Amino acid sequence: MRSVTGIDRFIALILACVWLGAGVVGFIIAIVDARLLLGLVSVLAVGYACLWFRVVARSRLLTWTALAMPWRPR
Repeated sequence: MRSVTGIDRFIALILACVWLGAGVVGFIIAIVDARLLLGLVSVLAVGYACLWFRVVARSRLLTWTALAMPWRPR
């Protein structure tokens, strides 16, 4: 896994906040307008935001293995 420091970590935080905001707004619109597909996409956006928050918290990029099986220790 590649280490993330400085400006890269800040950009990861910004990405996480943007994805979280888009997911929450999309989910609210999906509830108000009763749009199922938008609700599902919004849940995926929030999940993607959580992955970016994980990058910020651990200061390293995630591999495909870490994404698929996060419970496995390294």
